[in-house]
Amino acid sequence: MKKPIRLSIQWLILSLLAFAMLGTLAGSIISSAVVSKNNLEKNYLIENQYYAQKLAATTDSLFGNMIKNLTMEAKNEDYLTADSHAIHEELEFILQSTTFFNSIFFVDKTGRIAASAPDMALEGTKLNSVGANEALEKKVPLISKPYVGVTGKLIMLISVPVFDDNGSYGGFLAGTIYLHEENSLIKVLGQHPKHENDSYVYVVDSEGNIIYHPDKNRINDNVKENKVVQQVLEGKNGNQEVTNTKGISMFAGYASATSTSKWGIISQTPKKSVMKPAMEMAKQVTLIAIPFMMFVFVLTLIMMKKIVNPIRNLASYAKQVTTEPSSPAPYIPGWYYELKELKRAILVAVDFYQTKLTDRRVNRIWIR
Repeated sequence: MKKPIRLSIQWLILSLLAFAMLGTLAGSIISSAVVSKNNLEKNYLIENQYYAQKLAATTDSLFGNMIKNLTMEAKNEDYLTADSHAIHEELEFILQSTTFFNSIFFVDKTGRIAASAPDMALEGTKLNSVGANEALEKKVPLISKPYVGVTGKLIMLISVPVFDDNGSYGGFLAGTIYLHEENSLIKVLGQHPKHENDSYVYVVDSEGNIIYHPDKNRINDNVKENKVVQQVLEGKNGNQEVTNTKGISMFAGYASATSTSKWGIISQTPKKSVMKPAMEMAKQVTLIAIPFMMFVFVLTLIMMKKIVNPIRNLASYAKQVTTEPSSPAPYIPGWYYELKELKRAILVAVDFYQTKLTDRRVNRIWIR
C-alpha cells in the first residue's frame, strides 16, 4: 500500500506563499507587457498621423515654391524669342540656383522643346507625353501624374504656362523630377526619424500610384486597394491599423497634401516592431521586481516560522501526551489570538485527561 503523503502547515503555507508570489510576478510581467504594448500602439498611430500631417504641409510648401519659382521665371521675355541659346542659359541659371528639379525645359505652343538643361540634345524634340499634352491643353500650372518621359525615365512634370504681354499663349516652362533618382522630393520625404523600428513613409498620387517609397522598386505601383490609401485619397487625415498589400500589419497615420499636389502621405510602423519594446519593458519589470520579491519572500518566511512553529510545537506536545501522559507542557508563547486559544484548549484537555488517568489509578489501588 502506498504510503500517504505527509503534509504540514509549514509546507502548505510555504507552497501558498510561493504560488502567490510567482503569480504576482507573472501578473506584473504580463500586465506591464500588455499595457506597454497598448500604449505603444496608440503612440505609434498618433505619432505617424502627426508626422504624415507635417510632411503633407512640407510637401505642399515644396511644390508651392516650385510653381512660384517657375511662374516668376515664366515672365522672362526670353522664352518668347527664337533664341534657343539665350533660353538655354536662362534654364541653366534656374537649374543651378535651385535644388528643385533634375532637369528643366521650355516647350513652345506646338509641343516642341525649344531649349532644355542640362541636356541640350532634347531641343527640337516633339513631346507627346501625358504630362506635356495636359500642360498644352489646360494652360494652367500643373503637377503631372508619374509617366515615362522622352528620356526613358519615370518622371513628374511641374509646369506653368508662358504668355506674352497680350495674353497670347506661347508654351510652357517645366521642371522635372526623376522618381528613381535623387531629387528634392526624396530630400523632404526620405528623412523619417524612426527607421530603426522599420517605420517608413510612402506617397501616392491622386490615382493611388506610389510616387515615393524607400524601396524604389515599389515606385509607380498602384495601391488604391489599401484601406489607408482609400481614406487619404478622399482627402481624410487619420490613423488606423491596416494590413498592407504584402499582408503585413501596420500602424499607419495618413494625411492629404491637397493644396497643390492632391497626394496622400502615409507614415507607418510594422506591428511586430511594437513587441520588442514591450518585451524590453517586461524584462525591466522582472529585473526590478525579482530582488524586491526575494526580500519579501525571506521576510515572510521568517514571519511564517514565528507563526507556524508554536503551532507545530503545540501539535507535537499533543501527540506526545497520547503516549506519555505525564509529559510536561513546553513553553509556547501565545502571542496571537488563535494560538493563545488553541494552547488553552489543548492544555485544558490534557489536564482533564491527566486528572482522569490519576483518578483511575487511585480507584484501582482502593479496589485492591
